[in-house]
Amino acid sequence: MPYAVIRVAKIKTQAHALAATGHNYRQEQHPHSIGNADRSAPHPNREYVNHEQKDYWSLLEARIQEAGVKRVRHDSVRGMEVILTGSPEGFVRDQDGRAADYSKSKWAQDNLNFLREKFGAKNVVAFTLHQDEKTPHIHAVLAPITEKNTLSADQLFNPKSLRQLQTDYAQAMAPHGMERGVEHSQAKHDPMQRLYGLEAQHARRVADLARPAAPAPAFQLSDPPLLGRDEWKAAEEVRINAELARQAEAARAQLAEVAKLAQANTAAAEQVRVLQKQLSTSEGLKQGHFTGLQEATQQKEIGDQTFDKMAVRYAQGEDLAEFREFGATVREQERAELTRVIEQTLSKPVRSGEDFQAKLQAAGYQLQRDEQGKGGVLTHEQTGARFKTEEIRPNGEGLRSQVEAAIERTKQQDLTKSRGQSRGGGISR
Repeated sequence: MPYAVIRVAKIKTQAHALAATGHNYRQEQHPHSIGNADRSAPHPNREYVNHEQKDYWSLLEARIQEAGVKRVRHDSVRGMEVILTGSPEGFVRDQDGRAADYSKSKWAQDNLNFLREKFGAKNVVAFTLHQDEKTPHIHAVLAPITEKNTLSADQLFNPKSLRQLQTDYAQAMAPHGMERGVEHSQAKHDPMQRLYGLEAQHARRVADLARPAAPAPAFQLSDPPLLGRDEWKAAEEVRINAELARQAEAARAQLAEVAKLAQANTAAAEQVRVLQKQLSTSEGLKQGHFTGLQEATQQKEIGDQTFDKMAVRYAQGEDLAEFREFGATVREQERAELTRVIEQTLSKPVRSGEDFQAKLQAAGYQLQRDEQGKGGVLTHEQTGARFKTEEIRPNGEGLRSQVEAAIERTKQQDLTKSRGQSRGGGISR
């Protein structure tokens, strides 16, 4: 099963922020703009939030000021860059191994909804889908602002919260057929280029060491003297043995280096294998995804033809009972899903009606007044399903009363926290 992959990195300086901006928006004048990007990629990159493509540092500073963060140290981490993707076999590909267009996919929207719900919609200042590299992936930038309006990357992104982030992200990506990697794995996330670079260096060095050495120079014996031949023989033996010992030591050193390189390659082999699974696609997988894409295309064509026929029958005045029943079934499924989303939202802090509405919007639902002005109407952006608020009864109760109760509960919790901080905030003597 493909892995859900999420990585985070701190943005500490303006230079770092500008470098990330240049890379992610492929700015030609920037030295980090292109790298291994494919200029001939068939599907476009897409920005979902920062449509004007402002630099990240300006966006983060503006968000911090908007949130009213009172204390910002000069060395505070202003932002976090989050990379979201999956192992390559999790994406549909054509016969050439290129991924399908994910710019308008539910996968991309679910990633955006995940970050907004996890860290706050306003804190996500940029969200960019890259499709000009081997595997579709997203670069998101967010301001690490807590619920108390403090700037704290350490609070939001510590070892414990990062492990939970991996779990939460895998759960969010489960509908797309992705799962979490091995928890508490000791594997290090070295860049693929570094591992392959080391492997290439080692291979070249082993080749150099394995190249036949130049023949050792022949021993040149001095002419034996007329007298003292025993002493001459002993001296020549010492000289010859010393040269043989030197050559043997050089050969041992050469073999030791070969063994060391081989051991290093063996140690890296497991990391390479795991990364290859994440970052490479076998020909079999390519063909399998291409076949799946063809089947999906054929099914879509059949579906389109069926829809056309239904539309014509409707225009001719026919009573499409089976179509109406199907629509009612789908609508009921959407109502159940909306109820679940609202129940989950109400279980968390809700500070106002506007806050509740913003959370629903982040989850893909618009709340508006109905035409008579007697109540509200919830619309699912993706399917267009519409529900009057009276139809939605989370936890078996009316929506309005539950929202009011959640707001009151949150106020009481905030008041309790405030009192606790006041009691513990005295000056010790």
